[in-house]
Amino acid sequence: MSTILQTTDSENQVYALEITCPLGLENVLEKELHSEGLTNTRFGEGQVKLTTDLEGMYKACLWSRVATRVMLPIANFKIDSADDLYDAVKAIPWSDHMSATNTIAIDCHGTNHHIRNTQFGAVRAKDAIADYFVALSGERPSVEKNQPDVRIALRIKREVVTVSIDLSGESMHRRGYRQQGSMAPLKENLAAGLLLRAGWGKDCGLTQLIDPMCGSGTFLVEAAMMSLDIAPGLGRHYWGFKGWKQHDHRMWQQLMDFAKNRKRNAEELGLRFQGTDRDQRAIAASRESIKRAGMVGIIDVSMTPFQEHEFDINQEKPGLVICNPPYGERIGDEMALIALYRQLGEWVVSNVRGWQFMMLTSNDHLARQIPVRPEKSTRVINGGIECRAYIFPLLQGSIKEDVVAQSVMTPGAQMFANRLQKNAKKMKKWVEKNKIQCYRVYDADMPEYAVAIDVYNDWAHVQEYQAPKSVDPEKAKQRLFEVMSAIPAALNISESQVVLKQRQRQSGKEQYEKLDQSKHEMIVEEYGCDFIVNLKDYLDTGLFLDHRPVRKLIQDKADSKRFLNLFCYTATASVHAGQGGARSSLSVDMSNTYTEWARRNIELNEFSELYHQVERADCIEWLKQSRDTFDLIFMDPPTFSNSKKMADVLDIQRDHGELVRLAMARLEQEGELIFSNNYRRFVLDADLEEEFEVKNITRETLDPDFDRNGKIHQCYIIKHKSVA
Repeated sequence: MSTILQTTDSENQVYALEITCPLGLENVLEKELHSEGLTNTRFGEGQVKLTTDLEGMYKACLWSRVATRVMLPIANFKIDSADDLYDAVKAIPWSDHMSATNTIAIDCHGTNHHIRNTQFGAVRAKDAIADYFVALSGERPSVEKNQPDVRIALRIKREVVTVSIDLSGESMHRRGYRQQGSMAPLKENLAAGLLLRAGWGKDCGLTQLIDPMCGSGTFLVEAAMMSLDIAPGLGRHYWGFKGWKQHDHRMWQQLMDFAKNRKRNAEELGLRFQGTDRDQRAIAASRESIKRAGMVGIIDVSMTPFQEHEFDINQEKPGLVICNPPYGERIGDEMALIALYRQLGEWVVSNVRGWQFMMLTSNDHLARQIPVRPEKSTRVINGGIECRAYIFPLLQGSIKEDVVAQSVMTPGAQMFANRLQKNAKKMKKWVEKNKIQCYRVYDADMPEYAVAIDVYNDWAHVQEYQAPKSVDPEKAKQRLFEVMSAIPAALNISESQVVLKQRQRQSGKEQYEKLDQSKHEMIVEEYGCDFIVNLKDYLDTGLFLDHRPVRKLIQDKADSKRFLNLFCYTATASVHAGQGGARSSLSVDMSNTYTEWARRNIELNEFSELYHQVERADCIEWLKQSRDTFDLIFMDPPTFSNSKKMADVLDIQRDHGELVRLAMARLEQEGELIFSNNYRRFVLDADLEEEFEVKNITRETLDPDFDRNGKIHQCYIIKHKSVA
């Protein structure tokens, strides 16, 4: 049986609305509605139900900062089949709400045994509405997915279906000041709800707000709009109720005019809104948001680490610090962020005692780095991640004074930072001269700090070498923390852009397995070649930095050559060969992951797959079966591999003689084989030097960032002996 929930019989229509909001902020939304005189409410999970008239409905749309959507349920019914859904939707008096000339869109949420996917549910409802109007007037409404005149929502829960008019038309977090596709995941209505939860608002008594990691400036803009009494709906041009038959344009316009006149003067209120972020893109996004929101001169943002910025703070007046710091996606990320959270806690305690501090994070362990006892926390969902918003009162009794006394930058961390800065300064001219974007800045220079640190543009990739069993695990952990806390300041890199991995001997398929699923890819350039690198998902990044000079050598030698790349990994050497004018290239590797990556690198550099091919195969078996010949071959096999994809176990010291001979059989008489491996105790088979012309070029293939480590790889040029 269908229940029609809204009718138009009464002149003074009362509407029973469902106003949705972010989970955890239901009571904040209810309090906000009450402040606008909308008091006939009750709240449930993720929504507040409001009974009001047309003016109240408009006020909820115009003034709610926390709401996600304003829904008007118009029918409720049970179904036992898809035909029941069609019949019940067709029975709704649609002419009360729209005309056949209106455009519509239908959103379906939920499924059951009869409606097994949302698209099917939406199509059945659309057909029912179309047939309703065809029977009434012979016309049918057309579908418009983006901004329809009337947006209709179906909510299916078990056997019960609720049909609603979406009066907001689209999510109300879209205020109009932030560009679509902005980098910040924090939605405007979630930011506003957290600000209200933290005690910010119009006439709240707080006149200073600081966001030390402001991102695209959402907290700052939302706080300023609250204080200046700017309706969040003023900047929106599209509303779902504008095509609704019961819309009163005159009443809406009057409420809009009244809202415009409510705006207050920032100077008279003595307000201060300040934000910092060390990321250039974040500051650019925040400045654009500030400009579009009309807050230039009211909100100040600076591209500075908060630890170094001189904020304009009036110690006589209380304020609020609020921020959404990075959470860390992997275990290694957490280690990188511990220092950041400790520094944040130390900063608020040292600079804004007596204020309120709210922080949003998904990581409870990181939250505990703040040396203040939280007053309360609120569970919310941010970008699909379950988080908590912690409120820390910066007052005597809540501050853990003994923890504050401990310095974040220990003497060990300071010593490590000094070494890192010294290395970076030493390499600066070489890096700038050669336009090198990716390089090693530290490689266990001090034995007690056994890590390798590589710079990839504005990211740091840290590999921790496995500590010997004789090293105390707690001591090793402390030293790693000192490393991670020193990197951001020493290299001027954001804490959230430091990636940590533990490096140890890999065997078989382990060397190809994923560490993560973040798909963290970026494009870097090297001598005119572009490469896709991934800093998080695999043990290696897709680019062996120590082979940079080898790749340049291949580029210089490749002109008009047929190039073979064995154990090709991601085919970076093949890209260099193509850039150097190679006639063709063939890249061979047994890994599905790396051959696909290789194809993408070749495609990225716009080389034809007709002449630059990638083949997945066991290189040893391929060499045994192939009869093709090449002018230039590069072979960089792993030290050891027992992959199931290989016919035999590969041990480079034992097997390199056979490998080299097989490769030389595929090399033209005047050609060259560049043979490399990274086995530190490698000794070349003396018989090879008897059979071929062999030149050790290891020293020439070490750039300044690897010249301290002469055994990072061994490299040889091997040629056929001249025929007399």
